[in-house]
Amino acid sequence: MEADVSQMPRLTSWYWRWGLAGAGLVGLHFFLLWLSPQFAYERDIASYPIITLVGVEVAAGVLYLLAVWEIARVPQSKGLLIWMFIVGALLRVAFLASTPMLEDDYYRYLWDGGVTASGQNPYTYAPEQCLAESAASGGAPPSLIALARQSGAVIARVNHPHLRTIYPPVSQAAFALAHWICPWSLRSWRVVLLGFDVVTLGLLIVAMQWLRLPLLWLAVYWWNPVLVKEIFNSGHMDLVALPFVLGALLLARRRRSLWATGCLGVAMGAKIWPLVLGPVIWRPLVRDWRRLIPAVSLLVFLGGLMLAPMYGAGLDRHSGFLVYGQHWEMNDALFMLVLWGMGALAKLMGYAASYGGLGARIVVATALVVWIGWLLRRNHRTSVDLWERSLLIVAAVFLLSPAQFPWYYVWIIPFLTIRPRRSLLLLTALLPLYYLRFHFSLHGRVEIFDYGIVWLEYVPVWYLLIREWRTGRRTPNAMGVG
Repeated sequence: MEADVSQMPRLTSWYWRWGLAGAGLVGLHFFLLWLSPQFAYERDIASYPIITLVGVEVAAGVLYLLAVWEIARVPQSKGLLIWMFIVGALLRVAFLASTPMLEDDYYRYLWDGGVTASGQNPYTYAPEQCLAESAASGGAPPSLIALARQSGAVIARVNHPHLRTIYPPVSQAAFALAHWICPWSLRSWRVVLLGFDVVTLGLLIVAMQWLRLPLLWLAVYWWNPVLVKEIFNSGHMDLVALPFVLGALLLARRRRSLWATGCLGVAMGAKIWPLVLGPVIWRPLVRDWRRLIPAVSLLVFLGGLMLAPMYGAGLDRHSGFLVYGQHWEMNDALFMLVLWGMGALAKLMGYAASYGGLGARIVVATALVVWIGWLLRRNHRTSVDLWERSLLIVAAVFLLSPAQFPWYYVWIIPFLTIRPRRSLLLLTALLPLYYLRFHFSLHGRVEIFDYGIVWLEYVPVWYLLIREWRTGRRTPNAMGVG
């Protein structure tokens, strides 16, 4: 693990680089811990130090890139490895007791967890139906209204309270676990997230040992400030799917396709997006129908099982799943261009503007299917191909999506740990600009963000992606690997 004497000057340089970057990341995160009470839910949003938050998060992203931009050139050292683990642990410690900044999705998780833990169906009633004043007008049963009273401020702070929950059963189990540990507690939910985080790290270690990659590359995951902020400060649940996704790919690498498919089906029970990795797992089975048909059938069965509760509750105007799929759009760039084009086409053909939105979603879904087909036109040649193609598919899901929230970027980070790509790593420093939308919204100038600043987030990324494609350099070579 230690570098030889001839490498000492180079190693010393990296000690300084990683030392300063790591210390800077820890310092910035503890500063945000100190700053976070100013974002308390009870305070007037006009008093929130939004610009400061964005500036600190962008600075943290720059420090992170300073450490990982040339990760393949970092000499292996036990000292750097220990430092890497210490810094990542301190980043998480800093936020475990912080006040969530500009995010409140966790109230929905806490409410769903309470409903599920009490043995009731979280998909039947929207939160606002569970308020006491709803009882007289055909609201929820007395048991849920009593639970709403027990929740205190939780149910009153659930966003979009008129919508039933969108989160599938595996997520509901995670929410219920947090409630079982300590009812209505954000800290309890963060402890559950930390458990998924540690398991994800452990599976990445297994994958990197199998692929014979340096463990220092774990810094791509362990130090990522977007992941730390969105998971351990904001409390977003997107981490829940990652251990199952990684488990599926590790099983696929061992040619355990049925078990891998089952693991992927469980991942879909946390978030729907892992569905796109099914073709990656099944690609080696194309000529083996006896194994392919059971695997595909299993995922269809598990997917149906995970979606059945939401379908059973009804796909109406109160269905969070349906409303999200039809109308959600935020922080997008490429999809916005497609939407403009399809809207103009719909108008030209005499259709309502809503057809433009539907058309745009069909276009990007078709583009994603074509992209997956092109990537999988040949079978995996090496074990690394499995991860490379998975990265490119999940990145496409993110970059083509109508909603590109910073916490969705968490889906990509484990794959970047194994296949670091500068174009996608750059998002770590750019995605915090999303929070400027709150600032401009407060001042009645949200269009400055929606039609201006959003391009600052994505144009550099697309430029680097195109440059990587034009030069024909795969991720490792572009990053100096090999």
